Amino acid sequence: MKRLIISSVILVFIFIAHAIIPPERTGNFLVTSFGSDNIAVYDSLGNYQRTFTAPGINGPRGIVFAPNDKIYIASQNTDEVFVFDSDEQFISKFTDAQLDGPTGMAISSQNELYVASFNNDQVVVFDLDGNFLRTFTGGSLNGTNCVALDSHGAIYVSSALNALILKFDANENFLFEFTGGGLLSPMSIARNTNDVLYISGGSSNNIVKFDTFGNMLGVITHPDLPVPQGIAFDDRGHFFSSSFSQNKIVEFDVNDNYVQTITAGNLQVPRSIAFEQLHHLTFVEDEEELPTEFSLSQNYPNPFNPSTKITFTIPSNVKREKSNVTLKIYDVIGNEVAILINKEMQSGSYEVEFSAAGGGKRLPSGVYFYQLRAGNPSASSGQGFTDTKKMILLK
Repeated sequence: MKRLIISSVILVFIFIAHAIIPPERTGNFLVTSFGSDNIAVYDSLGNYQRTFTAPGINGPRGIVFAPNDKIYIASQNTDEVFVFDSDEQFISKFTDAQLDGPTGMAISSQNELYVASFNNDQVVVFDLDGNFLRTFTGGSLNGTNCVALDSHGAIYVSSALNALILKFDANENFLFEFTGGGLLSPMSIARNTNDVLYISGGSSNNIVKFDTFGNMLGVITHPDLPVPQGIAFDDRGHFFSSSFSQNKIVEFDVNDNYVQTITAGNLQVPRSIAFEQLHHLTFVEDEEELPTEFSLSQNYPNPFNPSTKITFTIPSNVKREKSNVTLKIYDVIGNEVAILINKEMQSGSYEVEFSAAGGGKRLPSGVYFYQLRAGNPSASSGQGFTDTKKMILLK
């Protein structure tokens, strides 16, 4: 499990491990505008901010925010996945012969990118560098439209052309398929913190709720939401869904009650929605007192329940070069359970708050380790820094 959360107060960066689970804090959300080949940006309250795109995007669909501080956008009509940095600047793109009509996407707890491949009825799996890993399929999958994961790592894939949802276990073995509530053309799957699945029916004009066993729990409709497409939850448990035919976004509260309709942003056939997950890094050192060496301090408090703070320093140097910094959490047998930082950072002292109860699911009590890796590979010295410390999570 990597769906853990960090938070504090100043420098924002993006983190996500399991897709579409409401995190502790959310910020802007993105909506792919399929008809205009761009991505609209809204603040957390639904106020339109701007759009961005990249040369060559044609029919943008799925969106994911990844733990490497990047945004991935599926381009359905070019069989590619486009990669942007956290400032929405285009970086690169990738594809594979197995990818034919990419639609919805999700990231597993192993930091693998699952891409629904609509035209050849399978899910294509890449690493975050865009390297092809494998494919999987099963059951009567026909028109792979979206993919999502629950809190146990089980995988759900929508089969748009026969109105089914297929469930796979965490090892990608097919388990069973289900439907209900008059669901037709399932377009998107999201879940709340109780593992209730919300599935949009593009041709049935509804959102149908299921538990993870495929039992139907309810149906949601609204006149402003014909042909619903994407669904995403914010940190309040509100969910937002886009209307394919009316170019609107509709917000509902935690009780599935209508809140508002958003029409700004010049949307043209809005499809997927994704919230950025906000985490804050506190800069705690004045510019005149920059540290002279790398260091990683013992977390405080320790033992902790459920949160603790980790402090580290990045030294200054003559060339004022940035350092590549990763800060990760591991369990006692060496499994990676959280990526707290993975980015370039300036010299200074920093403090990160880590919560073992983030994202609606808590880590078990026990011994954990946190490891800082830092350095600047381009520096003439070639020196780097690695340190690991132990911390204890109490019940």
